[in-house]
Amino acid sequence: MWKPMIAAAVVSAALLQGCSTRLLPPPAGVDQQVYFDAHWRTKVNGDAGEQTETFNIVAQDNSLTLVTNRGDVYELEQSSGGQLVHVATDFHPSAGVSRDGDKVFFGTYDGQLVAVSLADSSVLWTKSLTSEILSETGNGQGRVAVITGDGWLTVMDAATGNTLWRDKEDLPALTVRGTTAPVIVDGKVIAGFATGKVKAYNLQTGDLIWEYAVGKPEGRYEIERLSDVSGRFAVANGLIYSVAYNGTVTALALQTGRPVWQRNISSAVSVAVNGNELAVVDQNNVVFSLNARNGSTLWENDSLKERDLASPVFYKDYVAVLDRGGWVHLLNRTSGAVEAWTLADSKRPAGSRMVSNDEQLFILTPTANVTALHYW
Repeated sequence: MWKPMIAAAVVSAALLQGCSTRLLPPPAGVDQQVYFDAHWRTKVNGDAGEQTETFNIVAQDNSLTLVTNRGDVYELEQSSGGQLVHVATDFHPSAGVSRDGDKVFFGTYDGQLVAVSLADSSVLWTKSLTSEILSETGNGQGRVAVITGDGWLTVMDAATGNTLWRDKEDLPALTVRGTTAPVIVDGKVIAGFATGKVKAYNLQTGDLIWEYAVGKPEGRYEIERLSDVSGRFAVANGLIYSVAYNGTVTALALQTGRPVWQRNISSAVSVAVNGNELAVVDQNNVVFSLNARNGSTLWENDSLKERDLASPVFYKDYVAVLDRGGWVHLLNRTSGAVEAWTLADSKRPAGSRMVSNDEQLFILTPTANVTALHYW
């Protein structure tokens, strides 16, 4: 029984918990440079569950797509929050959505992958997999890729759910509970595993193209040897950016898997890339801005170290981060200074991972609202 207990403790320390009742005050000593507040809020049926990093919103084609922890799929207008599509299902999602055209995919704790049609407002198909699904799927070229909690990578036909090929990575004795979402790009499936390995497969055949260990298990005790690739990948500049728990931030060449640069920055949340800038929050809640092409430090900010930060997001002139109390902080992209902050929604704890369309920040909050934030 001790291993699951340790794993739960690690996750609680590593990931922002939306169910926390501890409310944080606003940051002290910050002279707000812009007015930052809600643009609109739309009520939905359900919220993002207990873990901030698990649920998400997809911003695409001037709309927002999401699933709540009650299994309701929504498509909303980005400009106003107006409802375009609502599909109520009987499933209980364990993670957020991915979208490919009018198809939306999400997974459940009992290993069901669900495909929903926005055009028909209906469930297209379901697929029973080997274990719980703890991240979004990867999509592209008529394929859908998913990693289950037992280490299986499965690639399916997006139209039917039929399995095309699978591969398994053996799990270490102890892992951070969660998986990274695979990425389909350039005819490849890029997948990260609890062993700290990133692997690239041929999308059509499943043949392994390359692999690289971004997290290397080190230390005397199992808890010190955690090396999961748990943050989401970012792809830009012909590189794939990955981060590992107790590991590194690494930029790998997409075609060969060779490391272009590495930094000894460990994180359990995702990185964000915008042009030549990469933002990452380390395990001590220090926010770094790095040169995305060579990994050099542009700035770092340790003023939010006690606030348990989630994945960073680029938003106009700022890097935005959400803390466990539901406060969203804007850090100047040039200096790293905190220049604005606001509550995501009504003095409640955190919500889903944030997403930006560069004009607004969107988040699903514990009050079952989709909230659009903006500044002027």
